[in-house]
Amino acid sequence: MLTNPPTILRCLLLLLATAILSGCSFGPDYVRPDLELPATFRGSDVSLSDTSFGDRNWRTVYSDPTLQALIEEALTAAPDLLLAEARIREAEAVAGITHADRLPQLSLSFATSPTARQPGDDLTSTFLGGAAISWEIDLWGRMRRADEAARADLLAREETGRGVYITLISQVATGYYRLLAEHDLLAVATRTATNQRESLRLIERLSTAGIATDAEIRQQEVALAVTEATIPAQKRRIANAENALSILLGRSPGSVLIKTGTEPDLPADIPAGLPSQLLEKRPDIMAAEQQLIAANARIGEAKARFFPSLSLTGLFGQVSTSASDVLTGSAASVASLGADALQPLFAGKRLLYNHEATRTRLDQSVITYRKTILTALAEVANALTNYRYSGDILTIQQQRTASAREALRLAESRYQAGVISYIEVLDAQRQLFAAETDLVQARLDRRLTLISLYLSLGGGWEEPAT
Repeated sequence: MLTNPPTILRCLLLLLATAILSGCSFGPDYVRPDLELPATFRGSDVSLSDTSFGDRNWRTVYSDPTLQALIEEALTAAPDLLLAEARIREAEAVAGITHADRLPQLSLSFATSPTARQPGDDLTSTFLGGAAISWEIDLWGRMRRADEAARADLLAREETGRGVYITLISQVATGYYRLLAEHDLLAVATRTATNQRESLRLIERLSTAGIATDAEIRQQEVALAVTEATIPAQKRRIANAENALSILLGRSPGSVLIKTGTEPDLPADIPAGLPSQLLEKRPDIMAAEQQLIAANARIGEAKARFFPSLSLTGLFGQVSTSASDVLTGSAASVASLGADALQPLFAGKRLLYNHEATRTRLDQSVITYRKTILTALAEVANALTNYRYSGDILTIQQQRTASAREALRLAESRYQAGVISYIEVLDAQRQLFAAETDLVQARLDRRLTLISLYLSLGGGWEEPAT
């Protein structure tokens, strides 16, 4: 029991000196692994530059006002984004708990303990109440490494949330353009069916005049039925696409208003920037690096457990054999300050295995980090290649559609002139229907490859408004 103020002062000075000496930490400090990155992306035809398409604001990439409104709605109500934000808050709380372990713990206590009883004495107890303080001195940096790991886990969770954010933007854009394509396909089917009905009425008039045959009427009826059958199926796909997009927006399944908007900017060549920029741009890479930092810090935490722990404890209160005296403050005062040291001697190799486990987790994190980078490089390369060739395919499909449309016009003219049979007209109708359908798909693919390229370059993130 310490009642002498100089003695207490010396203990406090000892406490301060111990805290200063606790500046060392076991375990390696983090150093980013050596990475052999290519000078440029495969498939990039743009001259080497640090300008990246991924640096553009998503509003300039997706300039359609209707799409922008849908993205804004998703960024405020999408379940995936709300879930990611909740997980970040959880990681913040866990990091706070870990950091709190480094601080002194102060509490109020009231305890009782038995008192030795002599023969003939009544049963009695000693009551002790007061303020207790406990502080584990981080001599070997175990708690600092744990704090470092927890903070890295938090940053990894934040990067994962950023990845959800930019992925959500791309998913809404993808869903929107798919829905537009489904409407375009419905328009193609409806227009084709309308033209085929006109052709059927023409053949019926020609048949009345003795020019066309009943067989030609039946052939046109079959062709019309085939086209009309695609219309309800297409309406079903539109409903399914609307339901999928509604979920992304955080809505109940329902219709989504589609307006004719602005065509996205589809340049011939897109600057991809430098591969090294992905390390600071892609959320998945940055999250993997933070997980690597956490795994590295936990090696020091595990190593520090081999060494003794030191805790300083103190109690300032009152003691008495009467509980009421302690509660009313009339009991004798007591003050104590001391240190507890604990050195592990034998734990069944538990500490050794724990240290080995942290080292293997670090190895796994390094492998995961490198794999994430390789995957990112492949995604950018694939997106660049797909975008370039999707432009070639779109051009070919546009030419094919124009040719098929002209072929149908010529076939109808030649049939009416009696030069060809109606079979050739039917074939020209089928060719145009297929060409227009494939053109819609080619236009959709072109848009989707742009979205994929923008996402693979880490594009879409913007700092939340404060």
